[in-house]
Amino acid sequence: MTRQGTDTQWIELSTYGDALRRMGEQAGAAGDEIQRDKFGELADKLDRGLLTIAFCGHFSAGKSTLVNALMGAQLLPSSPIPTTANVVTVRDGEPGAHVLFRSKDGRIAETPNLPVERLNDLAIDGEGVASIDVTYPVPLLRGGLALVDTPGVDSTDGAHRAATESALHLADVVFFVSDYNHVLSEVNFRFMRTLHRWGKPTYLIVNMIDKHREEEVSFSAFREGLRQAMGNWRIEPAGILFLSLRVPEHPLSQWEELNSVIEGLKPLREPLMLRSARRSAVYLAEQFREHLKQGHSQQRDRLAEQAGGLDEIARLAEARQELEKRLEELENEGENRLLLFRDRLDRLLSNASLTPAETRERAREVLESLQSGFKAGGWFGGAAKTEAERERRLRELVRDLNGQLAANVHGHVAELLRQDAKEIGQDGEALEAQLEKLLPDVTAEWIRSQVKPGASADGQATLHFSSELSSSLKAQVRKEALRLASELDELRKPAREETRKRLTAELRELSSGEEAAAQLAALEEEELQAERRLLNLLPEAPGVAGTALPAVHELGGEQMDRHADWMRAAEAPGSVEAQSEDTGAAAASPAQDEAETAYIGAQQGAAELLEQAAGLLAPFPTLMKQAEGLKAKAERFRDNRFTIALFGAFSAGKSSFANALVGMPALPVSPNPTTATINRIVPPSEGYPHGTALIRMKTAEAMQEDVAHSLGRVGIGSEEIAKAGDDIAALLKLAARMSPDELHPKGRPHLAFLRAAESGWSRYGGKLGLELKAEEEEYRRFVAEEEASCFVASADLHIDSPLTRSGAVLVDTPGADSINARHTGVAFQYIKDADAVLFVTYYNHAFTEADRSFLHQLGSVKDVFELDKMFFIINAADLASSQEELDSVARHVETQLLKHGIRKPRLYPVSSLNGLKAKRERSPAALQSSGLAAFEKAFRHFSEEELGGLAVASAQKELERIDGLLSKLLESANEDTATREARKQRMLEEARQLRSRMESSKNDAAVQPILQEMGDQLYHSRQRVKYRFNEHFMAAFHPSVLQDDGRDLKKLLPACWADLQRSVGEDLLQELRSAGLRMENALHKLVSARISEEAAEAALDGFVPEAPARSKLELPLGEPFPTALNVDAKRLWNAFRSPKHFFEKNAKAALRDELEAELFREADRWLEQVKRQWSEATGEAFRADSARAAEGLASELTAFAQGLEETLGEAGDELKLAALQEQWRKIRLSASGTPNAHENDS
Repeated sequence: MTRQGTDTQWIELSTYGDALRRMGEQAGAAGDEIQRDKFGELADKLDRGLLTIAFCGHFSAGKSTLVNALMGAQLLPSSPIPTTANVVTVRDGEPGAHVLFRSKDGRIAETPNLPVERLNDLAIDGEGVASIDVTYPVPLLRGGLALVDTPGVDSTDGAHRAATESALHLADVVFFVSDYNHVLSEVNFRFMRTLHRWGKPTYLIVNMIDKHREEEVSFSAFREGLRQAMGNWRIEPAGILFLSLRVPEHPLSQWEELNSVIEGLKPLREPLMLRSARRSAVYLAEQFREHLKQGHSQQRDRLAEQAGGLDEIARLAEARQELEKRLEELENEGENRLLLFRDRLDRLLSNASLTPAETRERAREVLESLQSGFKAGGWFGGAAKTEAERERRLRELVRDLNGQLAANVHGHVAELLRQDAKEIGQDGEALEAQLEKLLPDVTAEWIRSQVKPGASADGQATLHFSSELSSSLKAQVRKEALRLASELDELRKPAREETRKRLTAELRELSSGEEAAAQLAALEEEELQAERRLLNLLPEAPGVAGTALPAVHELGGEQMDRHADWMRAAEAPGSVEAQSEDTGAAAASPAQDEAETAYIGAQQGAAELLEQAAGLLAPFPTLMKQAEGLKAKAERFRDNRFTIALFGAFSAGKSSFANALVGMPALPVSPNPTTATINRIVPPSEGYPHGTALIRMKTAEAMQEDVAHSLGRVGIGSEEIAKAGDDIAALLKLAARMSPDELHPKGRPHLAFLRAAESGWSRYGGKLGLELKAEEEEYRRFVAEEEASCFVASADLHIDSPLTRSGAVLVDTPGADSINARHTGVAFQYIKDADAVLFVTYYNHAFTEADRSFLHQLGSVKDVFELDKMFFIINAADLASSQEELDSVARHVETQLLKHGIRKPRLYPVSSLNGLKAKRERSPAALQSSGLAAFEKAFRHFSEEELGGLAVASAQKELERIDGLLSKLLESANEDTATREARKQRMLEEARQLRSRMESSKNDAAVQPILQEMGDQLYHSRQRVKYRFNEHFMAAFHPSVLQDDGRDLKKLLPACWADLQRSVGEDLLQELRSAGLRMENALHKLVSARISEEAAEAALDGFVPEAPARSKLELPLGEPFPTALNVDAKRLWNAFRSPKHFFEKNAKAALRDELEAELFREADRWLEQVKRQWSEATGEAFRADSARAAEGLASELTAFAQGLEETLGEAGDELKLAALQEQWRKIRLSASGTPNAHENDS
């Protein structure tokens, strides 16, 4: 290999490589073979002289696609389905692949010079593959670069995790790739925080920026929100880049900038390699120390026991922990103080307005004066007069800007610095003299320098010019203020050093009185010295640490202008945005409206059929009971709203899919989680015209319950919560001391909820319990802004669209991963009661844990309903690069659904964005292409033919039953009076006996079959949860949670245990809800069978009773683990020890088995209690439903018998009955022709 660079640099690399090998030998001599090998890998990497750039990120973020694009060839497998299972390294060279295979016994086999065409199989199916090294002619990589593609960081596969960490250990620079919709995910931030701790220079790439919609959230607001979120996690990337590989010409895509950054890394190759090698060596030395610590674990345990028992150990540990914590805080005090100052400064500057309207007008005048054709005094103005006018305008703008700086910036920033200085006694004349220099000197020359060549003076140009002036001035103030703050912090260092010495001395003296404790301290010192001896082998590399990375040029005025032009082009006539936001602007043709409105006509058809039949029966007293029954059924069909419930995780696109269904942007859509409440899209009603909303605020009791629940999830004790009582404001203050870093990831959304509620309390707390009418803008705030939405129970948005005109109600539920998903009983009720359930998943993102839990629930009840009412939507299908890729994603989703017991799903890939656009442009071809037309056609068939057919079939069954009664009445008409009287008396007697028999049969023996069924259901529910226990365990004790990123893992372990209890408990509750639904069905079947048997055995002379009403079984459900099960924190820590010990040495298996036994002991006690409660409730329901059904049968029979004489009491009545039956059969005949009576009428 040709080595580039000076001899000095190569001597430095060589020296470093030798040092790393010596470190490896020393680690190996101490028994740590893992670190020995890793030190060797680092040294070998330096020998190769390649600057290694690693691409990592979550599954399907587009890493492999990006690497392929940079290489200019489709070498690596890229698909929305998770692909890369191995680390793949790509270098410049002749085409070929070098693969290392590892056998099960650990032996390594080398296969050089494989054809690159085999990469697809090797990279996807990683079993047995240790590493893949690819060479290919790539111009970008010439000059000593190598690219590395890694598995997804969100994998639960230990091998994937180890492979990724191994690659990052050797990486010099990292590009973290996330897709636009998931850039704010917890997994991303936690992993980037780890990279920050490792000292790896990291650039963030936000891929798929073409998904950004300016009308949903401005790009500047999105970018600022991303920066704030990263700041909250204390992540400082080397730069943020935005890309679109699907739409390369997108104005926000920084493809050239990315290539420029990579090219800019080449001259920095040697210093970056040295810096990376040093930081990796420091990290490996820490791991070596951890290895020694694990080797001393038995000795540690023995010494701890000798040190005085558990109480003394706890005291010593607590005191040591407190001192170490204070030392750590002291170590980070300067950085944290500067971070806090910077945040306060940035907030102050962002709120400062330097270019109000009058200033912008002066800026416009300056721009106007600098135009080539400008003349003062019109056509007759001279050059001198023109120049004088220019200078006057410049002076006016200079004066204005200096005034704005003095009024809106200087005093506030100076006060921040005075407060800082006062704490250390540095306020005074010297400080004030420095504060005077804070303001930049705005001059006419400086203003002229800010005007870009060719800049116009129109409104857009003025806005950009004013914005750039403001940004530049603020940047100058910011730089000077941060410099002063840093100088002030330097003055604090001597005092900090004194405090550090004192705390260190206290730490040394802590256990001086105890020999065992001293031996423990000596053991720790020995481990620390071993680490230091390793690090002492590292040579110094002056200047390497300060190597400046290539900066990313932020998207500026030119790109934003192009983006504005791009958006204007999209708004051209015929596009989505050009259509009026008013629903009337997209008026459909009558034929199309009729087709779209036909969603639920079948149920209305059944209602008309029953109403018509009831009208025919009304004149006949003996059939009055039947007529009333038909009217009641018709009314139920009339009143029934066709409810469509949408489910899915946040950013799956539920709201955008709902918008596509109604044909307008009704619900707010954003890459941030928005749907925090239940949103229903309903037809306009009196007082609520199109576009208005009914906002139902939570009651005070519900809000208190939610706040208390979330406080428990962030670790606030029940005693503190109880002490605050029902004072919600006081409850919210309890969370103020909590830090996101201390929490399990499942607790962070709860902390965000609590902080949002505290922020919004003064504005919305007084509205609890109210119902409010909101216009569109206010509605969007209530449902999308967290400080408002956390107070909202539900919102009904009134929309006039073909879908709502048909009587349908569209319910957009909170994301399956929302904290509101704890109200899973409400979600289950929607699954149970909705006419259709639509589950939306995103095209290139795997199912989340919350998704999987919900799908388990869907799978468990799918076979309970009379018909399959579930539809599965793969949203954003326009991301597919080909039909073949789209088909493969559909097969993958179908396979995943099968794992959750969902067979033969109704699966539809859809582009909501393109579907909405097609509807608003009224383009049938585009609608078909979007996939929405195929879904709507199938959905319409479901609603009309299947669901509607079910309604009509039910109506027809009732008509058939009454037809039989009419035949019996006509038969009676030919009998004499005495015979009819005898028939009447027999039927009345049969009704009395039936009541008596049913009363005497309500015994324990009759209810035994359903109780046996209940016992089976509870047993199998328990077994299914037990089977899934490992999934719950791995989600709670996840590698991304318990990684060595500087947090106190001892505190996190109990939080993991608490989360495991909650997830297993919720799984049990979901299973029991499903079991309860099955029990309700079983109860109805048992009661119906009992009534049918009685009717068959009784002498009813052909009388067929009405089927009993459907049973409603209310089964009690408490919490499986109402109080947390206690597991000693020390026991958890002893099982865990370290992430490496727990995950890579499989120590997790022992803890998993232990916790499983603990949980299911308690669960079994709870299930026994549930069984007793359910047995009692089911028995009672069976007896009540049987009595009700028997009474209904007897009453109907009695009414029929008593009406016989009245109906047939006069001459000619039989002719009326015959005419009735003839009309009746015509109705039946017409109804049987089509399941939708509407179609005949039309």
